[in-house]
Amino acid sequence: MNARVATVLTGSIILLLGLAALFYPERAMGVLGFAIPATERGNSVLGEVRATYGGIFVVMGVYTLLATADPWAHRARLLFIGLMWLGACAGRLLGVYLDGNPGIFGWLGVVFELAIGGTLVAASQAHAPEEALVARVPAPPIEAQ
Repeated sequence: MNARVATVLTGSIILLLGLAALFYPERAMGVLGFAIPATERGNSVLGEVRATYGGIFVVMGVYTLLATADPWAHRARLLFIGLMWLGACAGRLLGVYLDGNPGIFGWLGVVFELAIGGTLVAASQAHAPEEALVARVPAPPIEAQ
């Protein structure tokens, strides 16, 4: 898979996750296995879900999709977003170590975060397109006549 296709796919997934959390926070909480505690006001919890899983993911998705036109030129952006996903995966794995087996959905989260993060890191490290390499070759000096 080339870097452009990988960037489009992962950016679209991230954006869709963010939009789902923004507009359907209750469903996002259900997928994540979260519940509103009896001691909390529901609106504040829904606001947190919209902010964390909605707003942040929408921005990550948009930035990833903006890098689609030229992944080579935006490799630092792709690397950063990919490392954020790998950081989430590492945090989840630390939870496995400290808290024990998270069950099938916890392990699916590990696989998903590893796949998204790994794909973006790989896309950020893809080779430069041929035209970018040609542009870096210095022109021969012009001889004075």
